[in-house]
Amino acid sequence: MKRLPLLLVASVAANACLLVVHLRTDGTADKSGVAGASGGGGAVAGPGVAGGEGRASAASASGAIARALQSGDVEVLRDELRAAGVDEDIVRSVVSMRLWKRYESRLKALQTGPVAHEDWWKNPSGGWGGQNKEQRAAMKAAQAEMQAENERVLGKDPSVLGNNPWLERQYGFLPAEKREALMQLEQDYNELNHELQEDLQGFSLPSDREKMKFLLAEKRADLEALLTPEELKDYDLRQSRTAQQLRWQMTQMDATEAEYRAIFEIRRVFDEVHSNHDPFGGGMRANTQEDWKARAEAEKVMKAEIRVALGEERYAEYVRSQDNDYQQLRRATERFALPADTPAKVYALRDEVPKAAMSVANDASLTNEQKKAEVAKLAAAARDRVRGLLGAEVAEAYFEQNGMQWLQQLEQGTIITFDEDGVQHRRRIDQPTRK
Repeated sequence: MKRLPLLLVASVAANACLLVVHLRTDGTADKSGVAGASGGGGAVAGPGVAGGEGRASAASASGAIARALQSGDVEVLRDELRAAGVDEDIVRSVVSMRLWKRYESRLKALQTGPVAHEDWWKNPSGGWGGQNKEQRAAMKAAQAEMQAENERVLGKDPSVLGNNPWLERQYGFLPAEKREALMQLEQDYNELNHELQEDLQGFSLPSDREKMKFLLAEKRADLEALLTPEELKDYDLRQSRTAQQLRWQMTQMDATEAEYRAIFEIRRVFDEVHSNHDPFGGGMRANTQEDWKARAEAEKVMKAEIRVALGEERYAEYVRSQDNDYQQLRRATERFALPADTPAKVYALRDEVPKAAMSVANDASLTNEQKKAEVAKLAAAARDRVRGLLGAEVAEAYFEQNGMQWLQQLEQGTIITFDEDGVQHRRRIDQPTRK
């Protein structure tokens, strides 16, 4: 339900009221005809009787709107604003704001805030602003009553989403009649989940986890009953745990919608069986050697499928985008307006330098001490190249924030190489030469 947007319109709506009243008092509305809607169009006329009548009509309408605002009669306020030709979105915002004032003290009384005698250095326990179950139930009832009154006065908002861009992104794929039902369903299950977590008090039993699984299954059944298979697929693309985890990665690699959809299907299959966390974000699923081995094998298959779906070049970007080193380099490049290819040039060193170090390690003509000395030279040269690409100050900050950790390992005698999936492989310089 649109409860939160209804509470947030107050400041915007108040400004809209002031604008309407100002236009009516001034009598200088723009050419859209807002002022002229009730005054015959005379508000913008030149000197004379017509202009005077327009200003008088504007002042009369302004007074009527002001009186309706003061009285709290939302039906009269609605009618006066509509008669003035005000846009319906503004009418809804202003009237909703005035209606909210009727419930303000009741809603505020149900809210909890910091208590003066509480220890300021501690966070209050629990969520939902510290409300107990009874307070949450009373708050929900008050909001539902306010919503019903709002719809009685104004009718249902055809947009349902209240012109909220985030809600539009999450629910805009659905027909209007289903959006409200889905939002209500999610709110209900969020409340049930919160109550369950509150009862656990941070310590769960096997029976509690069964309750969580049951709640998840019930929600899924309700989603399947509400949505068509295609709508459910679109829902999962936006709001499933896989979507929440994948969206960040897709942002980093600037993925297209087609790429996101292709990767999502592959990741969803993997997550259903091998996700690190349970559906409620709880403990790790894989807790035996067999579990971890199965997960590792499945992850290899998943990466191979993503590679095929994206192609070689975009898969390489997908791998880079998940690496903390590359992310730091991109942020530094953007902040300091470095050449666009700077991250790629610095990042390429992690393939080039370890490869050269491996050649040193495999050189049977060198002693271990000589190998370490040569590798140290490679590491020093790499740092100098980074300073040349980033600038001395930025490069030092990058190193201090653990940039190029593989280089630190190289300086300590361990060569780290990376395969095409970004997986690290280690080898000590003093290990026997590989044949």
